[in-house]
Amino acid sequence: MHCPRCRTEYEPGVTRCSDCELDLAEGAAPPGRDEPEWVELVTVLETGDPSLLLVTKSLLDVEGVPSFVEGVGVYEGLGAGRIAGADLPMGPGKLRVRPQDVEAARELLAGLPPSNEAEDPEV
Repeated sequence: MHCPRCRTEYEPGVTRCSDCELDLAEGAAPPGRDEPEWVELVTVLETGDPSLLLVTKSLLDVEGVPSFVEGVGVYEGLGAGRIAGADLPMGPGKLRVRPQDVEAARELLAGLPPSNEAEDPEV
């Protein structure tokens, strides 16, 4: 028996994965890939406001839409990313999702108040 998501092997008699909470599949787990799959992410929000990035990422996480924040470094996380009102050279942050999640992400983000910043034409 194995978990179809994480591929963890279980002893006979166990029926659910303790981590993923999914029903187990019969037999041994199929061999995994040695290399991660390359996925071209799509930007659904671009902003210089790290708080907005945090809120929108949290919203997507709660709704089960995997997302990735790009361009916000450790300094932003510590509140030191703004000095005299200027961004550090890392520029605005981007909230990115997998192509199959773009529509769901945009629907969830549509209810947010508009940003005062110009949006990326790709968004």
